[in-house]
Amino acid sequence: MSKAEGDPAVGGGTGGEPKLSRASVQRFSLYLRHLERWIQEGMNVVSSSQLGDALGINDAQVRKDLAYLGSLGQPGIGYYTRELITALRHRLGVDRTWAAVIVGAGNLARALMRHRGFAEQGFQFVGLFDADPQKIGQIVEGIEVQPPAKMLEIIAAAKAELAIVAVPADTAQQVADALVAAGIKGILNFAPVMLRLPPHISLVAVDLAVQLEQLAFLVHLSKHE
Repeated sequence: MSKAEGDPAVGGGTGGEPKLSRASVQRFSLYLRHLERWIQEGMNVVSSSQLGDALGINDAQVRKDLAYLGSLGQPGIGYYTRELITALRHRLGVDRTWAAVIVGAGNLARALMRHRGFAEQGFQFVGLFDADPQKIGQIVEGIEVQPPAKMLEIIAAAKAELAIVAVPADTAQQVADALVAAGIKGILNFAPVMLRLPPHISLVAVDLAVQLEQLAFLVHLSKHE
């Protein structure tokens, strides 16, 4: 079974760093988004209370999370924003450029490639693949759609480690297997199917229908409270 988003703890171990809960890792990303916006607004120091209010959690939880980063906070002052951003990006592994590919050149893939935020966060799309002969050869955001047969060559040349699967459910497992064989280390799966991958492959699944169901439940619940 691959390393998936349901794992209770992630990271740490090999470098002597403490293991993080999946919830803490998710909050790290949210902290980072707010901090990057605040630094642009000229906020050079932030408090655990400000971060807690932004995420809707208590400041004790914020301090517990950020303690994984080392002794960064200053009593009576708070956290220096740039220092905290640097520490978070390092812990999340996004203080470098990650080469990624997408399989499935449909509307979802095209929308993802148009999103400028990925490049700003260090994610660079280096390959786009589709089995549809009518799509092969098209240029999407400067990248030519290639057939799956080119996957191994392009992934190896670009040293890509991440992949997004945006294909129908009935072909997703075959695509994932091909990506693993080509050297991909982590997969973001948008196909509505559970992928079975080797233990060393990291997997994050995004099922939009499930997310909408959860949203509908919350709205339904609020109406009956």
